Amino acid sequence: MKIKRITIQNYKSISSLTIQCCRTLNALIGENSVGKSNIFEAVTWLLGPVYPSFSNIQPQDHYLGDLNNLIMVRLEFDDDNYLEMTEHWEDKRGNSKSGLNLSGGYINDEARQKYCSAYIGVDRNIMDYLPSNRWSLMGRILQDINNLFKKDEFVDENTGEVVVKSELFQSELERIRDEVLFSVKDKAGNEVMKQFVSILQNETAKQLNRKPEDLSIDLNLYDPWNFFRTLQVIVRDSCTHLSFQASKLGMGVQASISIAILKAYSQLKLNNSTPIFIDEPELFLHPQAQRNFYRLLIQLAENDTQIFYTTHSPNFLTVGRFNEVFVARRNSDKGTYVNSAHPKRFADDLEIRTGIQSTAENILLYHKNAFEETGDTQKANEGFFAKKILLVEGQSESLLIPYFFDLIGYDYLTDCLTIVRCGSKGEIDRFYRLYTELGIPCYVLFDGDGQHAGTADEKETVKKNRALLALFNVEKDFPEQMANEGYFAFSHTMNENLGFKTSKKGLALFIEVKNKISTENSVPNWVSEMKVKIEKIAAPEKSVLIRKQ
Repeated sequence: MKIKRITIQNYKSISSLTIQCCRTLNALIGENSVGKSNIFEAVTWLLGPVYPSFSNIQPQDHYLGDLNNLIMVRLEFDDDNYLEMTEHWEDKRGNSKSGLNLSGGYINDEARQKYCSAYIGVDRNIMDYLPSNRWSLMGRILQDINNLFKKDEFVDENTGEVVVKSELFQSELERIRDEVLFSVKDKAGNEVMKQFVSILQNETAKQLNRKPEDLSIDLNLYDPWNFFRTLQVIVRDSCTHLSFQASKLGMGVQASISIAILKAYSQLKLNNSTPIFIDEPELFLHPQAQRNFYRLLIQLAENDTQIFYTTHSPNFLTVGRFNEVFVARRNSDKGTYVNSAHPKRFADDLEIRTGIQSTAENILLYHKNAFEETGDTQKANEGFFAKKILLVEGQSESLLIPYFFDLIGYDYLTDCLTIVRCGSKGEIDRFYRLYTELGIPCYVLFDGDGQHAGTADEKETVKKNRALLALFNVEKDFPEQMANEGYFAFSHTMNENLGFKTSKKGLALFIEVKNKISTENSVPNWVSEMKVKIEKIAAPEKSVLIRKQ
């Protein structure tokens, strides 16, 4: 069961928002206190282990604390039904109701379980995922296995009879219980467990005004309805040869076990079809393990499991899957809102601008290729979390600009500015469209390459210049050198504006610059001019993508 659309109104920091969900991964990112957790809470309120009600809702749970702002959470599924929790709905007879409904009709908890989800919180406490919890990942896996077990049979080699495994399991456990566990005796030779059960049965019957033979009480080693429910996760340490309950071990181990359960959930391919929600999958994991976990989430998605997660780590995002990224923000006018980028819009924009027809799949592939060619994929991913982004061409700029900023005293990290090198000038507009579509303001630094005028390279250079300048409604073949709103362009190259002659690039250029420019007064003036513009840059008011009419 997949969630197609999430709609939330008047819940905590959320006035009104709608999320068009991906069938695969859905990464919810944003700064602290923007409302990401409120979105998760609203959804898991409907899909969690407790049947939702408004009985525990406080005045502050309404948007702006105003009780007139009626709360509504709607989840639309791919079976054409929706679950809705609202303070006002009408049944088919026109009666006014409050609470949970399924597509405008009543729903009980048993029917609601069809839409249940599994949730992995920030605690990573393995107790939350044990088989006794049917809403947990392990509980759902073992419940499916339990159903298979109850139907499984084998032929007894001695008698030739067909034996049901669950019946054999019950009889064997009862034998072990009676002959071993319940055979314990006190000093007087009394079988104390049998006495204990007898007292339980007789006294309970007396309290209920029943005859002892009319009531049977027993103690079992298993749950007769769910044979796997009493299983415990035990970890054995090969160094000490000691065994421990997983719940007694450190959070790193428990987090690893949680990931292993997810892996099993993916590979076993049982009746697992409902979404999984994960808070901050990066917790307790070192960077390599984070990247491995992200790869596991992709495998889960490819095995038809829909996943929602919040994250602060660039290891759980990639430009090549930008359609799975949802950036949450919050302001005083709109409350919590979400920006996303849909590949189809990029395909439409490309066709209108260039006449080139493409598909959503190809758009993602082109961004994946551009992402892999940046030479600094970590910063490209980090850009999703930035308040501002400076887009540059290559390694020379990505090394020199931070150095220059430090010399002039610009704390760009505190300003939440990420410098993303795009691999080449021809890729800058692709990254610009993506980040601004997600509501992240971008400033662009590039070489105008005026030296190519009148040469064989002119046509290609003009094409790239025009593509970038068009982003700022400028129609020119070659830019003027100045700090503009949104971009700074060199008339020729950055190398010609360092205050000394050089043809070096990349690391070699950086070393040369450090040897020749080491004080604030020696930094080229254009750095400060660009810095002033970057500090003032604001979030885009509208998309730069051209939409089909």
